[in-house]
Amino acid sequence: MQRSHLAKLFVREIQPNQDVAGAFAVADKQLKTARNGTSFLNLRLVDKTGEITGRIWENAQETADSIPSRGVVFVRGRSELFREELQLHIHAISPAEPRDVDPSDFLPVSPRDVREMLEELNRLVAGVKRPSLRRLLKHILEDEDLMRRFKVAPAAKSMHHAYLGGLLEHTVSVAALVSQICARYPELDRDLLVAGAIIHDLGKVEEFVYDLSIDYSHQGRLLGHMVLGLEILEEKLRHMKRFPPEEAMLLKHLVLSHHGQTEFGAVKLPMTREAFVLHHADDLDAKMNSLSRILAESKGSDAAWTAFQSVYGRFFFRGLPPSMEEAPPEEPEASRDRGVQLNFWAVEATGKKGAS
Repeated sequence: MQRSHLAKLFVREIQPNQDVAGAFAVADKQLKTARNGTSFLNLRLVDKTGEITGRIWENAQETADSIPSRGVVFVRGRSELFREELQLHIHAISPAEPRDVDPSDFLPVSPRDVREMLEELNRLVAGVKRPSLRRLLKHILEDEDLMRRFKVAPAAKSMHHAYLGGLLEHTVSVAALVSQICARYPELDRDLLVAGAIIHDLGKVEEFVYDLSIDYSHQGRLLGHMVLGLEILEEKLRHMKRFPPEEAMLLKHLVLSHHGQTEFGAVKLPMTREAFVLHHADDLDAKMNSLSRILAESKGSDAAWTAFQSVYGRFFFRGLPPSMEEAPPEEPEASRDRGVQLNFWAVEATGKKGAS
């Protein structure tokens, strides 16, 4: 099959009740059992525009054995809405030939320019006044191998900034956000907070692998990015003479506590004002990116609302379609040139105030 017939249809372009034929990367495959005891194959199919669930009901075990756990497959099927989520009912699937695969079809990229983000990051580092923290940040930025990975790595597998360059974008955004918060709350240690924001997710350069899809590395699953980030920080500190021990301890606390709660992966609860602020800034930036994606890409039956978002436990309002918006009533001709008195406290004949 020629390359022109593969990956012609992107996930973002798929509409409900549509015949689908195209190439997608398999990010996950699981053999499951339905309530009636029937086995089926559940696939997470991705390309650079998003992901979609694919299901195979016939010969599920044989099909699972014939397709890669991570690789590109050619799919034929039909899209359908199930519980307000767009899915693919797959009729035929087979591994794609490597010569027919263009990797650029499968990994999304940050909408921001990498050079602009690096310039903003360098400005934030230059704004750190304390010599010890500024030296540490420059030491990190001068590590060519670390920064090469840092510029490319995603910030998550799927929830937020899940694209190449996402880690850099998220880091710059959080660091800029905490800097602005410090302007409102001058009692905060701005230098420590900005440094912590730049360092807090460094471990994600080791947490993820990303070739045709984004997934966790073995280290990522076993250790997590907070532990991995702490290892990177400690390695940098070992090469710095006379770094203040208290600053090192507080930076490590920022890394280990920035998820806020242990059920969300925090190693420790935030125990300083700076840790508290970093947690909320990190969470806010992640959620804003996630919600922007949901609002832009959600395909529900009602265009005014997204599909139900199980992660947030709610629908999100996207705004009324133009056809449903009411035009403002036209002002009567006789009143257009006359001033109008708005009587918010009308007094009735009984002397009581009417409702405003």
